[in-house]
Amino acid sequence: MPDSSFDFCIVGAGPSGLTAAYQLLKSGCSVVLIERQGRVGGLAKSYDYGGQIFDTGPKRFHTDDPIVLDFIQEITKGHITKIGRSTKVYFLGNYFEWPLQSKDLLKMPLGVSLKCALDLLKERPITDKSSFHQYINSKYGETLYSVFFKPYTQKFLRWDTEDIHSDWASTGINRTVIDKRIKANSLFDLFKALLLPAKVETEFLYPTEGGFGGFYEQLLGLCRDYPGFRLILSDTIVRLSDDGKQFEAQTGAGERLTFTDLIWTGNLNALSGIVATQHTHVHYLNTIFYNLICRQQGVASRQTAQWIYVSRGDSLISRLTCMKEFAPYTCGEGHYNIIAELTDSQANPVYFRDPDRHIDGILNELVKMRFLKHRKHVESVHVVPVEDTYPIYHRGYNKDFGSAAAGIKKFSKRIHLLGRCGAFWYNNSDHSIRFAIEMAGQLLGRQRREFDYRAYFGGSYPAVGGPSPGNAGQGA
Repeated sequence: MPDSSFDFCIVGAGPSGLTAAYQLLKSGCSVVLIERQGRVGGLAKSYDYGGQIFDTGPKRFHTDDPIVLDFIQEITKGHITKIGRSTKVYFLGNYFEWPLQSKDLLKMPLGVSLKCALDLLKERPITDKSSFHQYINSKYGETLYSVFFKPYTQKFLRWDTEDIHSDWASTGINRTVIDKRIKANSLFDLFKALLLPAKVETEFLYPTEGGFGGFYEQLLGLCRDYPGFRLILSDTIVRLSDDGKQFEAQTGAGERLTFTDLIWTGNLNALSGIVATQHTHVHYLNTIFYNLICRQQGVASRQTAQWIYVSRGDSLISRLTCMKEFAPYTCGEGHYNIIAELTDSQANPVYFRDPDRHIDGILNELVKMRFLKHRKHVESVHVVPVEDTYPIYHRGYNKDFGSAAAGIKKFSKRIHLLGRCGAFWYNNSDHSIRFAIEMAGQLLGRQRREFDYRAYFGGSYPAVGGPSPGNAGQGA
């Protein structure tokens, strides 16, 4: 078979693309994997600055799915360790454990605590099932919506919360409590959790070397062992035609490829722009990751956790990640390295065009939050801008996605949408792995049913208008 002809072409070498490639290669298929960046890993990449390792935000495996666990063990050959979980939220000028603990009640202003208590007594029916506001209000009350969920969500998504879909809550916020033994998906559950005698410990998995991205470097190495595998970096498909049996594609670098099936894990707008005469725009966020190499003596140890959500609506930072809490080996001796995330709109960018300009603002906020004792304790800042980090679920997103998927399906039924960007469904690495395994099994004829990733990842209500996100991932 010529080097330019393959059974499958996969666009995007993130967790889902790499997993799908490996599964198909193991079954004897030939695969060309195309990645627009100069490295594989997507949103699971790790960066090594002279032994100081940073992930792309907080990353770990947190699954009890035996299929995913077997896959992780197969790739790592046991070189993976169990870690605990620690999460905090910063709002009202203080740090709170999440889920809330009894001591946190004493930190809240008395007026807020009383209003939360009153919210427990109110019945809050949902009249609009697509409303993020009503969803949060029904579960947590208007007080917590106003002081935490609204300012955080509006800052993070760069979108009016009144136009945010409830699916953002069911796929994102509810998953902040991973352990199934803990219930914290309503205000009532949170208050019940305060009475528990002891905190339930949750275990995650993390690679023993190379940071979280080390897992995907290992996966790439296994893919390279197969003669039918080819990796193309710093490129993507710009033209595509289909004669009904094979695709012919041209990349931005001018290379021509032929293949039978296309798996697309990248930005859905880019694919629609290639194959559809008219296409509906879906929306993604960009994120700037500020990787800060800090001296440990300059970090307030009482405030640290694996990740910290920052709710202040006027702050730059939306989330912090503390690498040492995931694995001590990621930080050099005497260091405590942190990642500060700043999200930005793709449609109306404010920060992404000149990310270095906001370093001072990030450092000043960390001092103001009492996380850093002084800016002088930060030795260096490495700025990593990343496109297409999150899908945005506005109130009409499912109709827009359905229209985009229908246009792609009309062009060819042998295009398959996969992953956070391609399937336009917010997921984690665990979910990406399972989704890719299921898709590979279907494409290889081992199973007939489509994988309902919407139900598997979490989601409240069926889509309105066009194919539902749960069915369009493989049917398009």
